[in-house]
Order: sequence, then C-alpha cells, then structure tokens
Amino acid sequence: MAGSRVNTQFGPYRLDELLGRGGMGEVYRAYDTTKDRVVALKLLNPGLAHDPMYQERFRRESHAAARLGEPHVIPIHDWGEIDGVLFIDMRLVVGEDLRALLTQETRLPPERAVSIIEQVAAALDAAHAEGLVHRDIKPENILVGANDFAYLVDFGIAHAAEDTHLTQTGTAVGSIAYMAPELFDAAQVSAASDIYALACVLFECLTGRVPHPAKTVSAAIKAAVLSPAPSPSAVNGDVPPAMDEVIRTALAADPAARHDSAVALARAARSALAGGVEGVRPGPDLVKASPPPPEAPTGVVRAPDTVIAPTDPGYEPTLVRDTTGPEGGAGTTQFSGPQQFSGPQQFSGPQQLSGPQQFSGPQQLSGAQHFSGAHNYAGPQPGPPMYGPPGYPPAYPPPQRRSVAIPVLIGLIAVALVGLAVLGGILIAGSGDDAETRADEEPTTPTVTETVAPPPTVQNVPPAPAAPPPGSSPCDATVGIGTSVTSCPFAFAVRDAYVGAGAARSPRVVVAVSPVTGQAYAMNCVPEGGIVACRGGNDAVVHIY
Repeated sequence: MAGSRVNTQFGPYRLDELLGRGGMGEVYRAYDTTKDRVVALKLLNPGLAHDPMYQERFRRESHAAARLGEPHVIPIHDWGEIDGVLFIDMRLVVGEDLRALLTQETRLPPERAVSIIEQVAAALDAAHAEGLVHRDIKPENILVGANDFAYLVDFGIAHAAEDTHLTQTGTAVGSIAYMAPELFDAAQVSAASDIYALACVLFECLTGRVPHPAKTVSAAIKAAVLSPAPSPSAVNGDVPPAMDEVIRTALAADPAARHDSAVALARAARSALAGGVEGVRPGPDLVKASPPPPEAPTGVVRAPDTVIAPTDPGYEPTLVRDTTGPEGGAGTTQFSGPQQFSGPQQFSGPQQLSGPQQFSGPQQLSGAQHFSGAHNYAGPQPGPPMYGPPGYPPAYPPPQRRSVAIPVLIGLIAVALVGLAVLGGILIAGSGDDAETRADEEPTTPTVTETVAPPPTVQNVPPAPAAPPPGSSPCDATVGIGTSVTSCPFAFAVRDAYVGAGAARSPRVVVAVSPVTGQAYAMNCVPEGGIVACRGGNDAVVHIY
C-alpha cells in the first residue's frame, strides 16, 4: 500500500492518524461520519481484494468473528470493500500491542505473561468452538490495554495454509517463527496450529526470544521441523522448571500430542507457576471460599439467560432436624451455621435444688441454683475420676460389731433437745409484748425472692458480608449476578477462580468455565466499593461480596 492515507476520506471514514503498518495492510485512527464514533480502521493491501478465494474467506470469517462476543476478541463493527480495498472497522483500544511491550521490557515476569496468555486462550477457545481458526497468532496481533486486559485481533484476514505469501515483503521471518511444523507441509490448518503459536508467544514472553530464532525463512522452517522444543527455564532462571514440560507439550511436532485446547495450555502454565498443583497458588494470600450452607437454595438455570435466585438474600436458611440423643434421652436440634454450646454451663443468682438430681460429668454452679423437679442430663459427659489402681474393685471397710453405747448416747441427746425446746418456749412467751410493740412502730419490709435467669447463650456470628450493589441478584452469601444472562453456577465458578488466583480485593483477570455452556470465559475482576466486580463473557457480570 503506497504512501499514507492520513487526512483523506475513505468512504464514510475520515482517516486521522496512522496507527501501524504491517504485511497485511495499515491501521488508522478514523472517524466514522455516519455513526459519529472514533474507530480503528484496518485497510488491507489492494491486491488481496482481487483474490476471489481470499475475499470470500475474509467476508465469511469476519462475519463469524463479529458474532463471537468474547470479551478478549476485539469487537468488529463492520467489514467489506470500498474502492477495491478490503477494510475492517474495529473498536479503538487505548494501549499497545504485545510486540511493543516486549520491545520495551524484553521479557515479562512469569505471572504477567501467564495472565496475558490466559486471556488470549479464552478468545481462541471461543473462536475454535465456532469452527474459526485464527492462523496468525503472534505478539503483533495481541493488544494490551489498561490493567493488562488483552485483545486478540485480525480474525479472518490471515493467510490460509495453502497461500503462497511466506516470502512477501512485510510477512517477515517473525510470522514464520510462530507457525506449527505441519503448516510447512500444506497440512490442514486446525486449532492445534493456533495452540502451537500461542505456546510460542508464551515462550517469548517468558524468555525474550522465540523458541527457534533464525535469520532466514529456510532456517526458521528447518528449526521448527527438526529441532526439539527448548526449555524456557534454561533461558530464564526466573521461570519455574515445571514450565518446561508445558512448553514441550504445546510445541510437540504431532498436533495430536499438544494440549486439547488453548485454555488447557493456559491452565497447565498456571499450574506450573503454582508448583505443579493445578488451580492452587502457593503463599499466604490463598483464600479458600467457604462452601454454601447445607440445603441452601440452588440457582435453577433453564438457559444461560434465565436464573432463579434466592428470594431473600439477607438471611441464610436454618436447617432443623429432630433426632434422638445417643442415650435415648431428649431430642437434639441441629443448626446450619456456627453454634457454640460448650462444656460446663455457668449460672448466677440464687438456685434451689428440689427432687432427685442426676448429673453426668462436671457442672460448675456459681451461687445458689434453682432447679425444680427431677432433671436428667443425657449425653456423653466426662465421668467422675477413678481412684485406685485400674483393674481392681474398690476396697470396702470390714464389718464392725454393734455397740450398746450408741443407743444410750442417742437417748441422752433426745432429752437434751426436749429441755432446750422448753427453755426456748419460755423465752419466746416472755418477749411477745415487746415484739408486737416493735412491729407496730417499724414498717414491715417485704421479703423479695428474685430468680435471676441464666444469661442467654451468645453465638459467634460471622461478620456480615459486604452489601451487594443495587441491581445485584445474590446467588448465596458470597456471590451475586448483575445481569440476566449471568447464571449462578457460572458466578460460583468465577468466584472460585478469583479466590484461588491470589490476594483478595486485588484486580486481575481470571478464566472460568461455565457449567451451563461448557465454555471458558475470561472475566476482568476489579474492586468496587466493598465488593469485587467481574465482567466479561457474553455481557456477564459477577459480584463477589
């Protein structure tokens, strides 16, 4: 494409700035005068419009890419041909491509590299599920925006495997460095070819170079076909050795020996960072999500856009079951949620004991105790201590001979008690008048008996979760949904992926598989107020409380 088109008109588009130029064409910042918006407009080389097969595939695959709706596929507004030039109208993303990022930093920290690859993998799997193969995965076709949110671009414009443009000006050895070996034999392009290219991008992000560096096309092809996959840990000591096997599998010469999907490759890379345990990140920041309470209401999903959520999110259900105690005594009650009834109970206030009392295990009573009627405390309680050596019956005192002195002593005590009673009666009779006089002079103070009830048992209630934002439909006490197309099962999957990926309340992108659709979606999670909001997928919004 000769010269620049800046400050010219292309159909309804005013071309304001040249953003980039490559082997396939040029990208401009353009203003759409009919729709009143700023877009990224890619103009392909004019010669491509004269190839009927390429033009037909360009239209078909651009249409398929525009329907994907995956958040990491750059949205396509329009496509077609104007004045013999094929064009694609895309969303303008503020950021830079991964090639520019690698040029500035040479290589990325392993955590950051894997995070970007996870997002691109989600976009690839969404495309592969629709039968769409990208064919040209490389850093130039990955845009990195704010918070490292990644986009995959140029669906539908890459050359097919049978195209003979490998040595055209601008195609560069760089594109060949990401091509799978089978493509050099004119084999059918497949999703496995994209997975190979994605692994090459991951290798370059980790090490600062492609797996098989070469200065010529023939050297690049020979290295890709004949040389074994290198080990990234041997190039960069910061890369964990477990990553070597991930790269070796993804760069296998046999397409069938590679990972089953792009997301499977990303998961294996994440597992390698976590020390080989998939889905677990080591360190003190690991937070395990608490499971929902027993028999909690379950979100019922008829389709991805229909969710039946709990009606009252403010209270957790309480499960009550009547069962018989282990000793056949009074029934017990089971509550879902933390309940504390521990060991000895303490009561204060006057207590009265009447009737036979049976206590098994130690009881601590402060002050007098009030109990009326027979009480039987069933259930396992610590028994009384055992005395004497174990295995022997307790010793009993030997029988004693009855003595006649005891009856005599009892008789003397009885006589003394009778005498004391007579003396007491005389004293009471003599002081009766004085007592009546004092009773008339002094007010009578009634005797009040107060029974102090035992203090209620205080349960340790966990702190209430952050309040859900307006419009959020909670699925349980930890997560809710913000749009009608979001299902609770997918919200649980996003919550578990976010919690297992690092520190709480930190922004990051996670990949979660929807139990409803079976597809993987990348969700961009950022703290908002007292919650974490995750957005992505097909207009999915998940609120983690």
